[in-house]
Amino acid sequence: MPPKKHKCTVAGCNTVHSSVYSLPTSEPLKKQWMDFIYEENAPLTLPKYVYVCSNHFESDCFLNEGQFKAGLASKLILKSGSFPTVRDPTTPPEEASTSTRSCRDFGVQTQTSQLCSVGTQLSMRTLQTHHRSISVQTETTLANFDDTTKVVSHTAVASSTPLKTSSKRPCLVLEEDEDILQECSTIITAQESDVTEAETSTTEQKDFSSLASSPIQKICKYIVYETCIMELFEMCPVCHRSCHTRSQRIGTFLRVEQLCHHCQFTRKWSSQPILGSTPAGNLHLSAAVYLSGASFVTIEKIFAAMKLHLFKYDTFRRHARMCIEPAIVHKWRNWQDEMLQQLAQREKVIVGGDMRADSPGHSAKYGSYTMMDLETNTVVDVQLVQSKEVGGSYHMEKEGLTRGLDFLDTRGVTLDCIVTDRHPQIQKFLRERKVNQFYDVWHIEKGISKQLEKVCKLKGCEKVREWLHSIKNHIYWTAASSSSGPERVAKWTSMLNHIQNKHTHEDSNFPACLHGTSRSRGTKKWIAAGTLPYLKLERVLSNNRILKDVAKLSPHYQTSSIEVFHSVILRFTPKNVVFPFLGMLCRLYLAALHYNENAGCPQATTASGLPVFKVTFPKAKKGEYRVREVKTQATFRYVDDLLDLIFDKVFVDPAPFLDEVLRIPIPPVLCAEYDRPEKEEAISSRLSRFNQ
Repeated sequence: MPPKKHKCTVAGCNTVHSSVYSLPTSEPLKKQWMDFIYEENAPLTLPKYVYVCSNHFESDCFLNEGQFKAGLASKLILKSGSFPTVRDPTTPPEEASTSTRSCRDFGVQTQTSQLCSVGTQLSMRTLQTHHRSISVQTETTLANFDDTTKVVSHTAVASSTPLKTSSKRPCLVLEEDEDILQECSTIITAQESDVTEAETSTTEQKDFSSLASSPIQKICKYIVYETCIMELFEMCPVCHRSCHTRSQRIGTFLRVEQLCHHCQFTRKWSSQPILGSTPAGNLHLSAAVYLSGASFVTIEKIFAAMKLHLFKYDTFRRHARMCIEPAIVHKWRNWQDEMLQQLAQREKVIVGGDMRADSPGHSAKYGSYTMMDLETNTVVDVQLVQSKEVGGSYHMEKEGLTRGLDFLDTRGVTLDCIVTDRHPQIQKFLRERKVNQFYDVWHIEKGISKQLEKVCKLKGCEKVREWLHSIKNHIYWTAASSSSGPERVAKWTSMLNHIQNKHTHEDSNFPACLHGTSRSRGTKKWIAAGTLPYLKLERVLSNNRILKDVAKLSPHYQTSSIEVFHSVILRFTPKNVVFPFLGMLCRLYLAALHYNENAGCPQATTASGLPVFKVTFPKAKKGEYRVREVKTQATFRYVDDLLDLIFDKVFVDPAPFLDEVLRIPIPPVLCAEYDRPEKEEAISSRLSRFNQ
């Protein structure tokens, strides 16, 4: 319950205040109080109750002045043995009568010895009578208004009644730091608080003066509790009496209407700007969720846990369909046009290609084929294929590559070669199309390593494990140091002579090993010809398919950057979430924009300028560590550009952007060719396997 207010008995004061004190029981103190109250002219008959308000005491007479000014206490506690000495009130009567309404209305310029700041969310009126507001989506009737009064339609633009108010004194700003959060309290001196107050007031005045011209998407937002909002409307700013309030909610948007029945003051306040009939905060939140690759379902759970109001999923999809997805398509197409113009001016372009399926195995619904410029390490094209378009998920990679090559041809890009994996369909297609193809070294090394791991587990072949690391390094060296296919094959097959301690070879393309002569003490590591380990190694390293693939090892670039991009896609399109075709395509574009912006991030450095590394133990390496470079933090400039595009152009005139989306060929859903039964019939025929 809020503290009761009493009238001060001091002559000439008559202030109604909540912090009032009755006469002490000690006779000496009681006499001092009476002399002060009646100026040594005490009447013969005293009133039944005699009170003195807090305005007549020095600041050092209170135990909790800091908490009271910070809004953490509803009444000042007087120290034992204190007596009034201040004749003129430090607070005018009209302000003192409402001094407990909020800490902003209470004067805080009085110097104090110490102030206590406690980290909390409570405000001054929180501990008083609770104000209940009813939040509705459309319209409501409240008891404290007339029964026939309705909340205005949410499409109307809320406005505020202009009111000239008196200038307020700046309130004390208590800054929270780690000590406050950990220990829940901290002590600051009065001099420190004055400096903090002056600096904060200057900064806020400068910031608020420029908010009128700031774009909506650039304005900062805060989490505000309902009790903290509604306490601003409980008292009339004109007559300082209690008012009737009602509220309306549309997602994250809140409108409060205030009405004073005493002086007929009225005011409408909105928590965020309204664009047409759409609250700006709702659209901004939808765009932020979509552009960051987050899930609306996850955000909905977070908001529910925090008791934050949120709009429905249908509203999110409407924002995405009308504004967000058209902006993403427009942004990607503009960037792609600039990139392709640069590629068309180059004589030869080396690209890498690979497909990513939205699920493992042969049951994928979507397959996205990525074309990357390996010289600049940027994604230049992403093609999305649905399995029903090509008769099955096995044919999606070829279709994606076909569309990608056709698109580059129409834009005038001349390919020198393409680096891919060893997919049989891709090999045949590129051979028929007469496109020079190279294989990624990692894919071949991975296949050979799996076969050698099986050989090492055979009885009598344990010695092969000692050569695994050398064989893996040898295939990378072969690709990097060779200029022709026969040279690569000659260097690769020289490994069979090397493991026998023979370092001269019959092939003229590589007649001898390049390492120097050395005397090895470990003679047991050599593998003799004709033995079981040698025969197994020879079968793996020199079969016809491996020799053909080694001849086409890529000497220039590899597709490891594409694999990194595929890992970025997982942040925007997780494989356990089903997306519509357009939603999947837009999220692929977002992943490409994010990767292209951060692909060239430099290595992070320490304060002294030393490069930063980290040691990792990948699971696939089975105990072997790797030293990796630590990159600088990723940037998200593309998100700011998309938000500016959404609010400044797409929302204002969505027609041209929607036309660009409508030109995208979207295949029908997988179940479109099936006959859909009536729902009631399907439910009636439902039968469990255990109840047949």
